[in-house]
Amino acid sequence: MSIGGRQSVAPDWAGLTVLQCELRAMFLRRPVNRALSEALQRIGQRLGAEYAVVHARLGVHLLTEEWSRPGTEPQGEVRESVNNIVWEAMSNESVRCTKLGEGDGASVVVTAVMYDEDIEQAGAAALVLPPCTEEQALRSLLCLEGALGCLAILVGSRSKSSEPVAEHRRVEPTAAAEHPMRLALAIASDVQHRYGFDLTAVGFVTGHRVDVMAVSGHAHVNQATPGVQVLRAAMAECYDRAAPVLFSGRDAEGCDEDPRLHAQWSATLGGDPVASVPLTVFGEVVAVVSMSKGAATSLDRDRVNRVAEEMSGYAALVPLSRAASRGLLTHLRDSMRAWRRRIAGAGVRRAATYLTLLLGLVAWLAFGSLRFTFTVPCVVRAADAVVTPCPRDGILAELFVSPGDRVHAGQMLAALDANQDVLRRAELRAEIESVEAQADKALAEREFGDLRIHRARKSSLLAQLAVVEANIEAAQIRAPRDGMVLDGDLRERIGARLRAGDDMFTLARYDRAVVVLKVPEQLVLAARDARTTVFSPAADPSRRYDLRQLRVHPASTVAEGKNVFLGEATVVADLDGIAPGMEGVACVDAGPRAAWWVLSHRVTHWLQLNFWL
Repeated sequence: MSIGGRQSVAPDWAGLTVLQCELRAMFLRRPVNRALSEALQRIGQRLGAEYAVVHARLGVHLLTEEWSRPGTEPQGEVRESVNNIVWEAMSNESVRCTKLGEGDGASVVVTAVMYDEDIEQAGAAALVLPPCTEEQALRSLLCLEGALGCLAILVGSRSKSSEPVAEHRRVEPTAAAEHPMRLALAIASDVQHRYGFDLTAVGFVTGHRVDVMAVSGHAHVNQATPGVQVLRAAMAECYDRAAPVLFSGRDAEGCDEDPRLHAQWSATLGGDPVASVPLTVFGEVVAVVSMSKGAATSLDRDRVNRVAEEMSGYAALVPLSRAASRGLLTHLRDSMRAWRRRIAGAGVRRAATYLTLLLGLVAWLAFGSLRFTFTVPCVVRAADAVVTPCPRDGILAELFVSPGDRVHAGQMLAALDANQDVLRRAELRAEIESVEAQADKALAEREFGDLRIHRARKSSLLAQLAVVEANIEAAQIRAPRDGMVLDGDLRERIGARLRAGDDMFTLARYDRAVVVLKVPEQLVLAARDARTTVFSPAADPSRRYDLRQLRVHPASTVAEGKNVFLGEATVVADLDGIAPGMEGVACVDAGPRAAWWVLSHRVTHWLQLNFWL
C-alpha cells in the first residue's frame, strides 16, 4: 500500500522537540559518523520502529547507517526491500508510506527525504514500523520529516566546518601487526593521511573471498549494508585481476578496460574517481586497498601505481597478523591446507597429482580389500549357573553368605533349625543302648526268642537314627561346587519356614561368563563366518574382552520388535568386572572382503531387495 496524499494528522510536537534537542546535543559532542549512528537509533526508539536506515551525503562522503531493535533484526530480503524503497523515494523526491507484505499483520515502511540549506537533496531515511493504522503511520511520517529536517541542518553545519568527519586514528604498523583488525585500520589510516583520499577501505582475502575489514570514518563495518556490498564487489574485481584497477569517474578517459564493478561503486559515490590496489605475497593476493577522491579532483594511473608500490610493504604483515591471532583449530586447518598445497603443487603438477590419487583410489576399490566388521548389541549371562534348592521343610535359622560372595565346594551357605532332630537323635541313641542291654541279658539267660526280638528292635531304632541324622545333615545347606553367589538374599527370611524344593541360592562360575549376541537377520551369515569377536561393556567402553566359540542359534527370535538370531560366546573374565545382566556391544570381524563391497553393500543390498537388480 502506498499513500500519496496527506490527511490532517497532528504529530507529537512535544516529543519531536525533545528529539531535536537530543540530536543537537549528540552532534555537539561526537564526530558526524558516530552522531549520525546514535541519532538514527534515537529516532527509531522514539518513533517505535523495529528497523531504521539512513543514507546521508556529507560533502564528498556517502554515509550509510542502520539500526534495528534487539530481537527484530531484519532478514536480507527485508533489508534489500527497504533500501530499494529509500532509493526510489530519493529518485522521486517524495515521501512514501508502504506496507511490507499483505494482510493486517504486515509491517509499514515510512520514508522521508532530507534537504540541506540550499534545498538540495542530502539523503533519505526509512523506518520499519510494526503493524499500525494509517493514521499512526502518517503521524510517524510527519515526525520523521521533522527529525530529518533538524538532522540535515546539523550534518550540513558540520560539513562546512573544519572538523573531521570522524576520528582519524594513526596506528603504528608494528603494534597493528598483532591483530588483523588493527592492521586494517592502520593501513586505511596511513593511506588516507599520506595521500589525502576522501575514502579508504581495506579488505582481507580469505580463500577466494574478499571481506571488508576497515573503512575510513567508520568504527564498525556492517557487511550487509548496500554500500559495503558494492565496495566488496569492487575489491573482488581487483582480486580477480591481481593488478591495480582505476575508474576515473565522470572523466573516464585513460581508465582500465571495462572496470564494471568499480564503475558501480563510483556511481554510488556520485561519480567520484575510485581505484583499488592488491597487496601480494609470493604471487598471491592477500589484501585489497580501495580508495576514492572527491568529484572535483582527479586520480591518474601514475598515482595509483605509486600507491601500490608504497603499500607493498604492508603485504607481508597481513598473513603474519592473521596467523598470530588465529585459534588452534584454524591453525590446524591452515597447516593442512599448506601441506596439501606443498604436496599437490600447482598447475599441471596439481592436476597430475589429483589424477594419480584418483586412479589409485579406483584401483584400490577394484582390487583392494577391507575387513568386514560390524557391531551388534549383546548382554552378559552367567556361565554354568546352578540353583541350590531347599532340601527339606524347615525354619531358616542361620545365613552365612549373600549375593556376590565367592564360595568353595562344601562351604556352609545356610542352616535350618534342627533342634527337634538333635533331640530325637539323642532319644534314639538312648533307646538303642537300652535294647542292646536287654539283648545281652537275653543272651546270658539263653532266651533266644527275646534275643531275636531285641535285635529286631535295635535294627528298627538304627534305621530311625539314620533318618534323623540325614535330616540333621540336610539342615546344613552347602555349596555343591566352587562359584559365586549370584542370587539368594535370604536375610529377610531368617526365622521363616521354607518348603522343600524352594530356590535358595544361584551359583555360577566366577572365572568366565557367556555373552549373548543379538545378530540382525541381514548379518547372520557373516556372523557365522566370524574370525574374531570382541565385547565392550557399556559400563566401561574402554575395556575389551575377546569372545570364544561363537555359536549362532539356527532359529530366529523376536527381540524389541525385530527379528534377530541369538548367538552365544564365552569370555574368560572375572565376574567382578563383567557382571551378569550387563549390556554392551560386540564387534564381529567377518574377515576380508572386496573394498568396493564393504563400502557399498548396504546400498547394493537395498537396490537388490527393492528393485531386483
